[in-house]
Amino acid sequence: MTVLIGLLGAAFGGLAGAMAGYVTNRSGMLMQLSHSYDVALRDRRLEHYARLFHLTERIPRRWRPGHEPDRAKLLEHWETFHDWYFGEAAGGMFLTPAAKGCYLAVQNALIELGRDGAPGAAAAEPLSEDESRLIRHLASELRHQLAEDVGAAHPPRLRWARVNRTVELPHVAPPV
Repeated sequence: MTVLIGLLGAAFGGLAGAMAGYVTNRSGMLMQLSHSYDVALRDRRLEHYARLFHLTERIPRRWRPGHEPDRAKLLEHWETFHDWYFGEAAGGMFLTPAAKGCYLAVQNALIELGRDGAPGAAAAEPLSEDESRLIRHLASELRHQLAEDVGAAHPPRLRWARVNRTVELPHVAPPV
C-alpha cells in the first residue's frame, strides 16, 4: 500500500510539474511571439512613417515667403498623401489609430480647403490666415503623432501622456 501511495504521489507530482511547465512555456512562447510581431511591425511602420513624415514638408510650420500654396496646390498635396496611403507600399495600412486620425484630419482639411469657392477662379485663390494656420497645425499634429508612434520623440513611459507640442512661432508682419 505504501508503494502504491508513493507511485500515485510521484505520478501526480510529475503530472502537476508537467502541467506547470506547459503553462509557463506556453505563456512565455506567446509573449515571445507577440514581441517578435511587435518588433517586425515597428520596423515596417518606421519605413512608411519616414516617407509620410517626408511628405509633410509640403505643409511646413511656416510657409516660406512667396511659397504659400493656393487652393489648387492643396488638392495636389491631397493627392500625394492619398497616393502614399493607397500606393503599392500600402503605407496607410501601418498607421496606428491615433496617427490615422491625424492623417485623416489633414486629408479632410486639404480636400475641403482645396475645393472651397467657385470652380476655376477659386483654384488660384490664396488661403486665408485662419485656413493656413489650420492646415499647418493639423500637419504638425500628424508629425508629432508619427514621432510618438515610433518612439523617436522620447515620449514618457506613461501611455496616456503626449509629447510636448511645437512652440508657436511669433507673429511676424509680412514684408511690405
